Amino acid sequence: MMVKIRSMEKSNIKSVVAESSKPNATELVRKNIENEIISGALLPGDSLNEAEIARRFNVSRTPAREALLQLAAQGMVAIIPRSGIYVARMSVRELLAMFEVLAELEGICAKLAARRMTEQERADLKQAHAAGAECLKNGDHNGYARLNADFHNVLYLGAHNPFLMDQILYIRRRTQAYRQNPFQAPWRVSKSVEEHRLILEAILQGDASAAYERAIEHISVGGKEFAEFVSAIPSNLLESHDKAYPNVMRSDD
Repeated sequence: MMVKIRSMEKSNIKSVVAESSKPNATELVRKNIENEIISGALLPGDSLNEAEIARRFNVSRTPAREALLQLAAQGMVAIIPRSGIYVARMSVRELLAMFEVLAELEGICAKLAARRMTEQERADLKQAHAAGAECLKNGDHNGYARLNADFHNVLYLGAHNPFLMDQILYIRRRTQAYRQNPFQAPWRVSKSVEEHRLILEAILQGDASAAYERAIEHISVGGKEFAEFVSAIPSNLLESHDKAYPNVMRSDD
């Protein structure tokens, strides 16, 4: 009898674990909306309608509302009283602040990778860099965007610090809408490949300080390059003092 009860308990536990591992409706909606924002299918300033989202994902309005609240907590959605819900815009100042933090985090990541990467991870990083260099040689700028992400992902894993990786990926998700086509100009691909080479070289040599400095330099946040980056962003995607979300009541109205 005891064996049977224990067997039933194990079966129930497995059932609960399996059920809890399934994404619920709120999570599915949140992930889909987040992916649409990251991919550029939804742009900063675009309006989001709770009822429409519920219909589109075939869920009730409760999980749709909860998903939007979660996205608002992440900073990806702006809920404006007496106006509506929008994909969040960022100001130039906010973008600069995020890139400053990203540069430091990428530097720490490279420093840790220089100390902690396994031989296999170092080989993976070399392969990712070689594949990117091949894209440059072939003029495949679209392909390079994917391989650039591969290089950085190997680097993040090689730091062996999941919390650090989560913070970096959060900033990259938040700023992705403003970096949809970063490698359209051939010189950007060439510059990125060379900077990756320097980071790789420092890591293979186990030079943590050099890896840190080169990774920070790779995420340029000042001077002419940042000005060019900002100037390439359509003005309607940026938040500014003289451009609020639609139908927002201003104090000076």
